[in-house]
Amino acid sequence: MSIKIVGKSGQISLGKALAGTGFLVEELPGGDIVLKRAAIIPINERWLHEPAVREKLAQADAWMRANPPAETSLEELEAAQRADARKHKHSA
Repeated sequence: MSIKIVGKSGQISLGKALAGTGFLVEELPGGDIVLKRAAIIPINERWLHEPAVREKLAQADAWMRANPPAETSLEELEAAQRADARKHKHSA
């Protein structure tokens, strides 16, 4: 535990290690103040933390780990697309 003094500007320095950290400030009835570290989520990103979305993101992350990027031959891809287009043209 350490003692901090409120400066003339009304601020307390918590040190560089906590720079940029968000805190909830709780003022207790007796005048004490409790600081609790908090993760601050912008309102427009809150939906990303809903359980259903978090589950979908976890599934997508697992799929990406199981299916790493691979080198693609543009010529082979174009040939496959042409063959697929011909197949659909003849079956129509």
